Amino acid sequence: LPSPAEIKQRVFSYYAAQNRAVTIEDYRAISYGMPPKFGAIKKCSIERDFDALRRNLNMYVISTDKNGHLIPTSHTVKTNLKTWLNNYKMINDTLDILPAQVVNFGIKFSIVADFEENRFNALNLAMQRLQNFYNSTVFDINESMYIVDIYKELHKAPGVVDVLDVQLIPKVGGKYSDVSYPFGANLSNDGR
Repeated sequence: LPSPAEIKQRVFSYYAAQNRAVTIEDYRAISYGMPPKFGAIKKCSIERDFDALRRNLNMYVISTDKNGHLIPTSHTVKTNLKTWLNNYKMINDTLDILPAQVVNFGIKFSIVADFEENRFNALNLAMQRLQNFYNSTVFDINESMYIVDIYKELHKAPGVVDVLDVQLIPKVGGKYSDVSYPFGANLSNDGR
């Protein structure tokens, strides 16, 4: 189920859509408003396809299994979603519903612990701080991540005096997704 924060955001967006899909936010709100009997998506992201001849929109969707793990949205749910959106979309808009891809990653970091603190305890508290941050933060498809946020969270951990380095490491294969993302190549100019 969506978190209370997600529900609040979705309600405001759905109300603003006024039963028509004109903007990208309208499409998102109406997609989340599809009745559960037709299936459900967990997240969606919509982008205008400027290479298309018509006003084409690419919608990326993903669902969850009964355990809350992200899985590809079934063909049936995507078909139902397209039918649902046809009731609200503009006549000259075309819509392609595509699968969103999951990118798994790990965080490698180096910290300096306070001299009076047990360094293993400081490391465990820093890791726990990051786990709590990512468990409580809701990310959307294609949303930017900020390495600065990781530095901030690590600095807040008890016993951490300084954070020397943070790296995002792709996790691929086995229990992880097969999608590899080049984090280093996609950093902003300032490395954040």
